[in-house]
Amino acid sequence: MISQSPSAESKLTLYILMCSLVFGVLFSAAQIRIDHQVEKERFNTNLDALLGYQSGQLALALQQYHSTAIQLIFEGLMLNRSIVSVYVEDDLSGYNQRRGLSAEELVSGPIHTYLVEKTVGLFGNNLAEQRLERVGTLTVWIDERAIHAGFRERAAITVAMEVARNVLLALVLVVILRLRLTRPLRELTDLIKDLDPDNALKAPLASKANLRELQELVHKINSLFASVDVEMQRRRQAERRARELNDKLEDKVRARTQELKNSNSQLQQSFDELQRTQRLLLQAQRMASLGHLAAGIAHEINNPIAVVYSNIASLSEYLTELIELADLYQSVEHSISDSAIRQSLEAMRRTVDLGFVRDDAPDLVKASQSSLERVRNIVAELRTFASQEGQTRQRADLAELMHQAIDELDLQHDEHILLDVMMSGIPKVDCVASQIRLAFRHILDNARDAIDGSGRIEVAAEQVDDKVRVYIKDSGVGMNADDLSCSVNPFFTRKEIGKGTGLGLTVVYNVMSNHSGVLDIESEPGMGTLVTFTLPVTALPGATLSVTS
Repeated sequence: MISQSPSAESKLTLYILMCSLVFGVLFSAAQIRIDHQVEKERFNTNLDALLGYQSGQLALALQQYHSTAIQLIFEGLMLNRSIVSVYVEDDLSGYNQRRGLSAEELVSGPIHTYLVEKTVGLFGNNLAEQRLERVGTLTVWIDERAIHAGFRERAAITVAMEVARNVLLALVLVVILRLRLTRPLRELTDLIKDLDPDNALKAPLASKANLRELQELVHKINSLFASVDVEMQRRRQAERRARELNDKLEDKVRARTQELKNSNSQLQQSFDELQRTQRLLLQAQRMASLGHLAAGIAHEINNPIAVVYSNIASLSEYLTELIELADLYQSVEHSISDSAIRQSLEAMRRTVDLGFVRDDAPDLVKASQSSLERVRNIVAELRTFASQEGQTRQRADLAELMHQAIDELDLQHDEHILLDVMMSGIPKVDCVASQIRLAFRHILDNARDAIDGSGRIEVAAEQVDDKVRVYIKDSGVGMNADDLSCSVNPFFTRKEIGKGTGLGLTVVYNVMSNHSGVLDIESEPGMGTLVTFTLPVTALPGATLSVTS
């Protein structure tokens, strides 16, 4: 809604009234100021004349110490309403007289703020020297309020009369202006408001005013409307042509913009896909190169390890038989009649420390077998880098493989970990069961190691279209973005030396790659880690990796 602004007539009336009021108040204030000053000067002149007249008689009465005469003179002075106290003092003797307010009332009374003190010297004749000399001092106290008594009422009347006169003149001026100027202008304005600019030539403006100036103004306005009408016709035609051109141009720009958007979208998708493919190719190339190396190393290591493992087993049997033989010799040692042989056997037994060998040898063999078993496991993990052609695939139950991995790690008996497994209702998957179980075992082992103290491991699975997703979530320490980006790199680990080979997630990635699956890792420091396996029910070549911090 558009607010209505005041009309020119209202503004003009308001301005005239305001100016008349302001000038009236200013002129009244100046006149009052002048009257106030004149009245004050007239009072001071009259007071000086009165004191001059009375000072001679008061000096004579003071010389004679005529107290009655002095009081009469005081009465004459105090006939003036503005004089509230009179005091005279002889300069030689200190004789004094006072009439009116006392000294205390003059100093501390309620009237003291309005008092003005005036002092006049008293001069008398010195008969001995035939000259005038000062005989005393006359002091009067004047109440300023009495000087200007009634002045405020007169000033208010003056202001009111001046303002009324100016307002009256302003009203007369307003009436004249309205009749002679603003009313014709308002009539002309109303005619212009009702005029349709589109039909200016067909309905010329006609003024009801008789002023020559307004008639000339109407004629000029009609001429202006005629020119405007011609210009508006031209502009309408130009605008119509411009709109047609703009519409065509907008259609072309819109179509071209849409083509560019579609092209950019396709380019961006192609670029993203190219980057993803490039990352996968680089990862596949690295894994393929590492696979050839790992396959050769695994083959070269596995043969001597098999020999050593077989020899350790045979050596364990030989060592057991030798210990049994030594125990048999020890049991029949006392029955040997030849003392030299008996003493030689005793010396050899003390040197060999048969008891220590009997106790320590089985542990050494067991430790060697355990270390060889660890090497064999590492070699088996390295084999996941190599091509899986020839591997036997079968339909396997992922829930059963998960429980086998849990049993191998004995997680269900760990009192510090709460284990939840929900993997019912999923189909069997075409896979190499031993590799899938190995991948599950590595992730579960990592989850257990990531939990400091007590924690929780949750395992769940679901079917999504023709794929099966397995989720393993732990409440461990989590990984930062840098560690997460390197998590599947071979031999990368944050565990202490001897507690991890750095091949766990690499093996898991290789297993997923061999089964055309997707490995997704989401982790944040202090928020745990979520590992997602996505396996097709029927395996296809190729795999992807996704990590989220």
